[in-house]
Amino acid sequence: LAARKGVRIVENCAARTLEISAGRVSGVWTEAGHIETSSVLVAGGAWSSLFLRRHGVSIPQLSVRSTAAATEPMPEIHAGAASGEHIAFRRRQDGGYTLAPGGSHLLHLGPDAFRHATKYLPALMANPFGSRYSPAAPDGYPDSWSTPRHWTPDSQSPFERMRVLNPAPERSGLRSIERNFRRLFPQLESVRLKASWAGMIDAMPDVVPIVDRVQAIIGLVVATGMSGHGFGIGPGIGRVVSDMIQGNEIGHDLTRFRLSRFSDGSAIRLGPSL
Repeated sequence: LAARKGVRIVENCAARTLEISAGRVSGVWTEAGHIETSSVLVAGGAWSSLFLRRHGVSIPQLSVRSTAAATEPMPEIHAGAASGEHIAFRRRQDGGYTLAPGGSHLLHLGPDAFRHATKYLPALMANPFGSRYSPAAPDGYPDSWSTPRHWTPDSQSPFERMRVLNPAPERSGLRSIERNFRRLFPQLESVRLKASWAGMIDAMPDVVPIVDRVQAIIGLVVATGMSGHGFGIGPGIGRVVSDMIQGNEIGHDLTRFRLSRFSDGSAIRLGPSL
């Protein structure tokens, strides 16, 4: 639809840096060259914090790894979706269920994890056993100790070194998911997993996204930190961001999503769980 309206979509091309002139966005340097523009949206998911920090914009976003699985077709126990403390699930069109841990995830410790640790204390106190920790992220991950924090427009960026952030599912996590599902529904004779996957979730200290203009860089808009809710709220966020970039009336109060809430002395108020 976008292409039919004249939008040019360039895939497999990393945006390396912004070009900023007199405090305004004037372009983007990509691995394929320069693009002149006065507006840029950063919606890089787990990569957003790394990209923004390169330009002096600090957001307390971390990325956590979560594992999910799909069962083979089985008798219906619930037609919709549900989530609890230890398990979340939804019915699939193929007759199986997608299963995921209710509030458990793995955090790879890195520079940002220590830099923003105090902002995550309310979430840690609310759910002290929800996070598990790894001493280091794999090479190339957004908060890996080995990932460069600075690069030039004409040098290879971290986004080219790791084009697809596709972590492997945790075996222990899969066993836990299956065990908790069986415990919740003991009447099931058999629960067989046919597929599994994992992903890095862009998480914020209050589990609420940032959707805002960056006041220090005119023309820069950020939409990140969906905290596991991106599939659900993505269409609405997309419409809001589109209006924001075009200068249209937004029609919604975005105070809760402002970037400055992490620097203006506001108390951290937790939103819905991951």
